[in-house]
Amino acid sequence: MKIRTPSVFMLTVLIALTAASCGKKNLKNGGSGTDMTTGIAADPALEIQDGRLMEPDGVVRGGEFAAVETISPVYFAFGGHALSEETRKILQENAAVLKAHKEWLAVVEGHCDNRGTVEYNLALGQKRAKNVRDYYARLGVPEASMGTISYGEEKPSCEEETEPCWAKNRKAATKVKTKEERD
Repeated sequence: MKIRTPSVFMLTVLIALTAASCGKKNLKNGGSGTDMTTGIAADPALEIQDGRLMEPDGVVRGGEFAAVETISPVYFAFGGHALSEETRKILQENAAVLKAHKEWLAVVEGHCDNRGTVEYNLALGQKRAKNVRDYYARLGVPEASMGTISYGEEKPSCEEETEPCWAKNRKAATKVKTKEERD
């Protein structure tokens, strides 16, 4: 009996340690919890369901969208997807341009910096794009002429590992094409 007691004790300790470490996996390695190197906490509202990537809206398919000078990108706080007052002002100007060009289809691209998992960043980029699209719709831009897509961290504007660079990558960019280009 003395021999079995330490074995059971060691097995219990091993199981307890394994279970405790599950909530502390690095987000870059696909875990949930907090990334100990960046301090990023997983947001359950941003998780992709069933491990599948989000599909782009139908309006996004076919043809190339391009940036135009009269439509500005908007930027977000670290880990955020809420629209600030400054962001809303820019989007109001963008919406006026979109409403003036009824021949355009628009796609709102969500982008993130490279901190967090691929899945987290795709979900966060989608939240950013959706919030912008929904705001445009409230401002009178026809919903049928807009779509969203998330690129997460896959198309960075800047690749330096600095806060000013990361801030440039946390954005939603609106691009357009003419309706004739759809097909």
